[in-house]
Amino acid sequence: MNPNLLALIVAAIWGLAPIFEKMSLKELNPMFVLFVRFVLVTCLILPFYLTSNSFSSILSLNLKNILLILIPGVLAVLGIYLYFNALVGSSASKIVPLTATYPLFTCFYGYLFLKEQITLETIIGTALIILGVFVLNYSDYFKP
Repeated sequence: MNPNLLALIVAAIWGLAPIFEKMSLKELNPMFVLFVRFVLVTCLILPFYLTSNSFSSILSLNLKNILLILIPGVLAVLGIYLYFNALVGSSASKIVPLTATYPLFTCFYGYLFLKEQITLETIIGTALIILGVFVLNYSDYFKP
């Protein structure tokens, strides 16, 4: 399947998820929602993993690989917890675009840690992201 089409399908799925997250957070504590989410996702993924050919990969894990898996996992859990708390305090239509500014940070971290180049396209895209966040949140900062 076309990778761009797959990315659009992912965007549509991820665009729907905050609606359900916001609804669950109206009644439940963010930490509880986070816990249940990861337990259920683990239960859903486990049968697929156990029946895949990847099971033998566990034997090749070393400390470096464990850290490279663990660190983004911890960052994801922390990010989702903070995101859930932000959703409790504001609307999904404001919080989701703001959290979607993560490519700004990815570009910076890519340059810093991976020595990736910052191109003209990166600069223009970054400026558009900043402009978009400003437009969406203008009334929060500049009330008459």
